[in-house]
Amino acid sequence: MLTSLFDAQPQTGLILHAVPDPGLAAWLARLGLHIGSRLLRHTEEAAYHPVRVRGEKGDMVVPAGLGTKIFVHTGTGERKPLVEMERGEKAYIKAMACGSHCEQGLAHFGLEVGKDIECIRLLPHMDYITRLGSSGRTRLSEGEAARILGRHPRGDEIQFYFAARDTPFVVDSILGGPRTRAHLTTHGVREGGSLWLEIIEQARELHKPVAAPVPISSQGGLRLYLSPAQARQIVVEYASPAV
Repeated sequence: MLTSLFDAQPQTGLILHAVPDPGLAAWLARLGLHIGSRLLRHTEEAAYHPVRVRGEKGDMVVPAGLGTKIFVHTGTGERKPLVEMERGEKAYIKAMACGSHCEQGLAHFGLEVGKDIECIRLLPHMDYITRLGSSGRTRLSEGEAARILGRHPRGDEIQFYFAARDTPFVVDSILGGPRTRAHLTTHGVREGGSLWLEIIEQARELHKPVAAPVPISSQGGLRLYLSPAQARQIVVEYASPAV
């Protein structure tokens, strides 16, 4: 029986039957998933953390949700999402699935397909209490702070994640597409606007993506976190025996 991956029963063996979207099909092929590949959809809720990595242009923080869309190839031949790298582990970026806006922003920090990176460490979930000039305050997650690029007066461009307290920070750009920019606009964050970091405190609750990803693994052990939109575009059939 054929079904979309999104609607497939969890913990049941699946066979990749078709991927109508050519771009998605090509991306899956780069990760070693082709028509006929065996898959397993998982049920567990993934716990993500942002990751501090070191690329060719220095350190940056990759938000947890974005880290699930960047796939690396380690020196031992293992392929996995960036969020599953271990402290001190080195790899090169095999593929991305975060859209052109994100890819351009990451390239600014030296993170591109084929480039080497090193995992410095996983980071805790924190809240950034931020003043918005005369328009009040907002609470940003560490992932949202990492997506805001800008600078202090006469400073180099950095992520708001690394902003100094009580110092004006001018927003240059947002690491993400239109939906990310629209979301940050609800917090009062706009390109060209100014922010003042007041305090960083432990997050009140685990920061989760707006749309829960669909976790799957291949027969070779590769784990992917697909967006619901991607999972709906992948046609699978039930396998027997299960993977």
